[in-house]
Amino acid sequence: MGDSRRRSGQHLVARRGAAVLAVLVGLGALLLGATPAWAHNALVEASPKKNATLTAAPAAVKLTFLATLKSDGTKLTVTGPDGGAAAGPVTVSGKAVSVPFTGAAGGDYTVAYEVLSKDGHLVKGSYKFSLAVAESAAPSPSPVTESAQVSPSASPAAASTAPVADTGSGDPWWPWVGGAAVAGLLVGGVINLVKKRREQA
Repeated sequence: MGDSRRRSGQHLVARRGAAVLAVLVGLGALLLGATPAWAHNALVEASPKKNATLTAAPAAVKLTFLATLKSDGTKLTVTGPDGGAAAGPVTVSGKAVSVPFTGAAGGDYTVAYEVLSKDGHLVKGSYKFSLAVAESAAPSPSPVTESAQVSPSASPAAASTAPVADTGSGDPWWPWVGGAAVAGLLVGGVINLVKKRREQA
């Protein structure tokens, strides 16, 4: 008789356990089925990624969300380092929204989005990425090559000329004086010689 009571008790516990398990499975299925209805839209993928540093400008900025988007009420902007717009017109396709990227300067870019899903839930957010583009070096002026070294112009002042000794344009007079004196002496000697011969004769 004790064995029959023990067996009946075990059957009762087993039934209760099965009932509890069935309830838990049902609740789990209910919760899993309700999750998509309760979940709000959210960003699941971004290109370029948040805080990414790019060495080349991307062709476009594209965001993908959890739920399908509505074209009306979906906005996506990209602002450049100078505060100006760096994106073209918005394109919505299913769960993705994209804009062509028009920035070129290096620096930080801010992506801001405001999307409206099919269930009417509005999602807003923003993030940044950087564009590290080497700045083009300014063309260095070509060195000016002087074809000829320009020497300082000479002073117009005329160079001083050393005085030139005047040698005289006329013939020297002293040879004539000397010749006359010699001739006088010769003439006098001849005259004296003639007188002496006459006296001796």
